[in-house]
This record gives sequence, C-alpha cells and structure tokens, in this order.
Amino acid sequence: MERRSFLFLPAAALAQEEKPREIRLISAAPSPYTQRRDSYRAGHGILLNLRRLIEEQKLPLIATYYDASPMLGQPARLKQLLPGASVLMVGTSVWAQGPSSVSRTFFEAIDTESLAGVAASTWVTSGGAHTGAALAYESNLATMRSMGASVFSFGQKQAVFTTDERVDAEKPGEFSLLDLWFMEGLAKAAIVNALAPGNPGRANSLWQQLDSHPNYYLKHFPKDRASLEDRFGVFRKQLNEATSPRSEARRQLDARLAKLP
Repeated sequence: MERRSFLFLPAAALAQEEKPREIRLISAAPSPYTQRRDSYRAGHGILLNLRRLIEEQKLPLIATYYDASPMLGQPARLKQLLPGASVLMVGTSVWAQGPSSVSRTFFEAIDTESLAGVAASTWVTSGGAHTGAALAYESNLATMRSMGASVFSFGQKQAVFTTDERVDAEKPGEFSLLDLWFMEGLAKAAIVNALAPGNPGRANSLWQQLDSHPNYYLKHFPKDRASLEDRFGVFRKQLNEATSPRSEARRQLDARLAKLP
C-alpha cells in the first residue's frame, strides 16, 4: 500500500487531500463588570486573524465562533457546541482573582462530555494585569484537560488580555496592537494543532509556513509599531469600536457568529 506524506505538500494540495477541519471558538463570558464584553470581543480578534490566515495560506480549515452566553442554564444546548471540532477554544473573564461563576457554569454543564482527540486552548480578559487571570486561564485548561483534550498555548504566552488599569490605552476596554499580535499567535498555534496532531515534523513545517514559532521571543517578536499597525490596525479598530452594545461595530461582530440548528 502506498504511504503518502503531507509534510511537504503545498497548502493547495492539502486542501484537495483533506476535508476541512474546524477550529471552533466559544465565548462563555457575558461581561461580569461592564457591557463591553471584552472576552467576547477578544474572541473576535482571534477569529479575524484565523480567517485571514486560512485565506492567505489557502489552508483546509474553517473557523467558527459561538456565543454560549444565551445558552447558560441549558446544558443540552451547551453540549451541542462540542462535537465535530478539531480544535476548541473557550473564552472567559475574571471575577475576584479567579474564574467567574459564569465560566464555571459553562464548564460544569459540559464536563461529562469527552474531548478525547480534540486540541483545546483558552483566552481570558481581565481588568488588571495581576487580578486573577492566570488562575482563570489555568482553571479553564485544567477542566478541558480533565475532559480528555490535549491543551496548548502560543508558546510561553498565556492568552490573557488586560482591558483596564492601563495608562497606554485611550479608553477602558481597548485592545492594543500587541494584543492583536498575540491573538494572531494563538490563531497560528490553533492552525498547527488542527493540521499536525501528533506530527512534530509537519508541525515545524507549518510554523515555518506561518512565519512564527512557539519560541517567538527569539526572532519573531515585533520590533516596531508601524508593522503592527499595517497588519492589525483595521482589526484593532473593529474591536475597539465595539465596546458599546448598541454600536454598529458590535452588530457587525455579532453577525459573524455561527448558530446552532
């Protein structure tokens, strides 16, 4: 029987060889302190980067985003969000130096399901830089790991985005250009985990193709604001203009959501 390797095939050939795999994002954070929905908007930053990378690299992937907040209290509906994804990423926020009750409600509703064979990660938003986001982040990963998932991150970076208690932001709730760069880094890690499970050689090839690496600080960390502005300025504007629940920018974000049948 002929054995075929996809390691050195171009992306176009990969698209012909494989049915597209799904990277699925889920927001489980309605906004405990404000109506800005910081974690929800951060998920859209990851989604925008994912879809751009998939298009640029012609990858055999699809990226979807679900808002679990309206389904809280409906365990059967929440469990429908899990099957079929190759990569699952869940976004939450912080409450009193730890996971919010909302995020725990979400995980406790689904933790009887199996995530065996799924790669999983998380992102978290917090008001301050040291107000419990690391604990919430690790709690999310631990729960998904206990459900059988293989968890990952973008190298040493915990995907934590601080949206208050900052002097470098014009308004509370704004994301920085560097935030967007790290969102893209997490998107790249999701792509590698979707397309190269259990295959380090293929994973390294994909990191090269994506011009990145888990050890991003050695040579890939951005050196100037101009390059960040060129690549992420439009995305940053879209996220930051969506802080108001009644804004047109928020409605445009909402329109990108996937819906359960």
